[in-house]
Amino acid sequence: MRIKGLDSLRVFSILIILIYHFFGNFMPAGFLGVNILFVMSGFLIMRNFLHEIDQSGNIDIRKFYHKRFVRIMPAILLMVIIGLILVNFVSKDYTQGLPQQVGATVSFTTNWYEIVNGGSYEAQFIKHIFLHTWFLSLEIHFYILIPIILILTFLTLLIYKKYGNRNLEVGDNELGNSPVGCINMKFALKLLFAALALVSYAMLYFSVIRGTFSTAFNYFSDFTRMGPLFLGAALGTFMSDKTEMADANGKTYLQKFKPMPMTALVVLIVVTLFLSFKFSYTDKNTYLIAFILVDVLTILAIMQCCAAEEVKEPEFINTISKYTYGVYIFHWPFLIMISSLTDSLIKYPIIIALTGATVLFNQKIWEPIFRGELTKLNQAQFGDTANKAIVMSSPIIIIGLTILVGLKAPNMISLEKQIWEKSVSQDIQTISADKENLKMSINKVSDYRLANRSEKLTINMPADLHTKGSTTLVGDSVMLGPKSYLEENIPNLIVDAEGSRLLDSGPEVIKDMARQNELGEIVVVALGANSIRDPEESLNKILDAMPKKKKVIFVTPYNGRDNSTAVAKVMRKIANKEKYITLMDWQKYASKNPDFYKGTDGIHFYGHMDTYAEFQRQLLKAISRAAESKETK
Repeated sequence: MRIKGLDSLRVFSILIILIYHFFGNFMPAGFLGVNILFVMSGFLIMRNFLHEIDQSGNIDIRKFYHKRFVRIMPAILLMVIIGLILVNFVSKDYTQGLPQQVGATVSFTTNWYEIVNGGSYEAQFIKHIFLHTWFLSLEIHFYILIPIILILTFLTLLIYKKYGNRNLEVGDNELGNSPVGCINMKFALKLLFAALALVSYAMLYFSVIRGTFSTAFNYFSDFTRMGPLFLGAALGTFMSDKTEMADANGKTYLQKFKPMPMTALVVLIVVTLFLSFKFSYTDKNTYLIAFILVDVLTILAIMQCCAAEEVKEPEFINTISKYTYGVYIFHWPFLIMISSLTDSLIKYPIIIALTGATVLFNQKIWEPIFRGELTKLNQAQFGDTANKAIVMSSPIIIIGLTILVGLKAPNMISLEKQIWEKSVSQDIQTISADKENLKMSINKVSDYRLANRSEKLTINMPADLHTKGSTTLVGDSVMLGPKSYLEENIPNLIVDAEGSRLLDSGPEVIKDMARQNELGEIVVVALGANSIRDPEESLNKILDAMPKKKKVIFVTPYNGRDNSTAVAKVMRKIANKEKYITLMDWQKYASKNPDFYKGTDGIHFYGHMDTYAEFQRQLLKAISRAAESKETK
């Protein structure tokens, strides 16, 4: 029996996820919709599974997986085929690593693929066109676990009855009169699912608080994200256990209270919206507060919907709900690839139109073929043979397209190649400078000290040769481009930049440079394009690692790709608090001059000489203000 109210939840969840995907800076935690879907999925799967056992007395695993296959797999295969075709019409950068992405998608391991590659919706130069399937990966892993858990629970109770409590009854009406039935099975399942949920939440909390794993791990992994699925499964078991729910008069616990489904749904929606605007992917509170709060409110809303006999839900919501899965599956590849071709607002109606057309094709033609239900299309007759031929040819088409794309794919994306080339160039320059300065130091020793062998021999490396007012800029891949230009046009400036240097690694970089005396009187921190952990924590650790008597300049990072301002906001906050920190608000300045990044990825500005010049002018102003200040750490 369909539970009214859940379709509204499903539509709302998909809606805020879409807003997050399309306008991430507007709703930076719209991914909380995934938590609602996880709880609902766990609840419905377990409820339906136990209902089937109650009715038939058996666990038909083959039937269970067949239902999941015909519901999930057709859209996945169609999405992959479309993605492999369209990727040939956009930048070759999107084909880099695409065969591995396809493999992860069809094997439902995208979540672990993204963890290994440090991926996310926010931290990649080129976003993976199948990234969004991480959500399905977790669901599929959950579907694999559920039958195993049921069978193991049943076997455990049988063994316990045989060797332990011989008074334990097996074969009660609670689960039918079959051997699968067991008077204590649902009680055991409730405890087990609740325990598994607690373990998952505990792992998430431990990882976030202790910083054990990366944010990508916390966000994508089965260990930290299956909590809501297990919580939903525990609720599904509880709601299907009529014996446990009813009192002596046969009245359920929920019926003793007046159901308020609309209130529960409104509270869940309002709180989720508030949290979606308040938090973000990198915010610790997202994982410590928002996740569990949304999960618990979803549980309460589902319970209220189950208890209410009459919940009014508009028919159009029920209709839209049927298409939400297709919308989720198909919108992302279109969004990524169309957005790579144009920044114009025209891209949005194009993406919506393509997504809508594909969803309808999938719903009306493609999925019925996989279910063997399409018998006629216009005047053409479709028999079982034709349906099976299309189903069997889909994997072959995917393999062929994947091979063709893989043969043409570059070893690295163009931006990574530029970063690598710049990094190598910097390393060569550093080695040359070290060699030259070492030679000068040895000559100096030869000229002035060899006569006095008792004097301690000290060889000065380049880092020891800083003059008063010298400046060291510590940067990431963004600074590799303008490095030479800045060093040539700003006196006593040394730029130490590195590709893929995370803000989180800043403290160790500062410590290493301090040990080697490579920091100037003024230290410019130009990091933040890549950030995994909490930016405030990372910046404070950088300041803790900074030697005494230094002046610091924070350069706020600009991100024109998704307009993320998290790091910039924290830099402003800390700069207002600490007097020895000067702020160069490049993020604010560049936001007013978007042409600085025209034709770029929105983060790097390699080769844009006008932008180099403007950045140099802004940096010179910041250095002058820092030099005039008497405040030091």
